[in-house]
Amino acid sequence: MAHNIDKMAYVGKVPWHGLGTQLPANADYDEIVQAAGFYRAIEHEISAPPLDGAIPDRKALFRDDTGQYLATVHRSYQVIQFEEVARTLVEAAGGVRCIFHTAGTMGPNGSRGWLLGELPDPMRVRGDKSIIKRYILGYCGHDGLTAIVLKNCATRVVCQNTLGVALGERDGAELHIVHTASARARLEDAGRAFRRLLQGYEYFEALANHLAMTRFSEHQLRNVINLVLPLPEDDAEHPKLIKARSKVIELYHSGSGIEGPIQNTAWAALQAFSEYADHHKGIRATKGKSADAARLESIWMGSASLLKRQALTAIADQAQVQLAAA
Repeated sequence: MAHNIDKMAYVGKVPWHGLGTQLPANADYDEIVQAAGFYRAIEHEISAPPLDGAIPDRKALFRDDTGQYLATVHRSYQVIQFEEVARTLVEAAGGVRCIFHTAGTMGPNGSRGWLLGELPDPMRVRGDKSIIKRYILGYCGHDGLTAIVLKNCATRVVCQNTLGVALGERDGAELHIVHTASARARLEDAGRAFRRLLQGYEYFEALANHLAMTRFSEHQLRNVINLVLPLPEDDAEHPKLIKARSKVIELYHSGSGIEGPIQNTAWAALQAFSEYADHHKGIRATKGKSADAARLESIWMGSASLLKRQALTAIADQAQVQLAAA
């Protein structure tokens, strides 16, 4: 049976509202695939009445279990199955005691599949009372748009803010593989890529500690807000945007766990944007998708993730902190 993220009950003890299927303890690859309900995408030719035969440069993708339509893609598009991404992640993580907690599908007709694993030894940032759990996320899509992605997805426990999504490929925190002819070969080389993800966490820990020791004024925060959440140059009122800007300032001063030595630091500024993006930013639920599911997509692969990345870049610039070189 296929499981869609929108239909999963709250399971507790996992981040982001418990969405997804909770996996058996110490689940191996076969158990993960079965529990998550990972279907296979199958290809069909497309024909149109005026043409004699199939459309030459297009093909359609469908679910093998329900027959639901997923997407129309270019003929050069290489399908990578959810189970292939899961196998790669499980095998690559085998030597580091990674525990896979949850997996599932999301998006229209379950067009995106994902797997989340927790690494041992949570991070601690100087002056911050909250631990930061280190997660590895793998996902891909059969929607013609979503790449194959392996990425860091750290979570500050006190507020459930996702932090690793503020970093990208240049920081060692993400690997993107496009669905081209070389996709399967690149996925098979993900062992080396996984080591980069682990090194990305080392970089992130060093960066977090630097931000936590860097004083940051409200004036600097407002400069960042003007870059990340700018007001349009018109005479119209923008109440939602003004409310968002005010909320970030409020969270900078009194967000979850912002106390003691980390107050008035660049780390507090990043937490303010992260808490706003993950828990306060407006998310529109659509037909067949709950608000929680829409928020999770935004956090992992959408506008919330982008906002945090933009905020980190601007905060680092204001604080004169050097990010990883491209």
